[in-house]
Amino acid sequence: MKAVTRSGYRWPSVCGGLAECGICVMEIPEAPPRLLTPGSDLEAERLQTVPERRVHPEAVFRLACQFQPGPAHVVVRKRGVRQLEAFA
Repeated sequence: MKAVTRSGYRWPSVCGGLAECGICVMEIPEAPPRLLTPGSDLEAERLQTVPERRVHPEAVFRLACQFQPGPAHVVVRKRGVRQLEAFA
């Protein structure tokens, strides 16, 4: 989430990165597990409550506020992300 913000995009969040709201949930459509850093227990607990996970249980979801990119390029999907006007 911080990397996206530094790049000039708005990433929806309510709790400010504390893994309390789940609003920043994102899908990682091409996610070889070996390329993803492991999530925390806090992240796993919050992910159990997000509607996207219940609707698409086969998909890989992570919280942007908790996710640490691994050594490879990762593609994510997230509704509501938009470029900030100052960067446009």
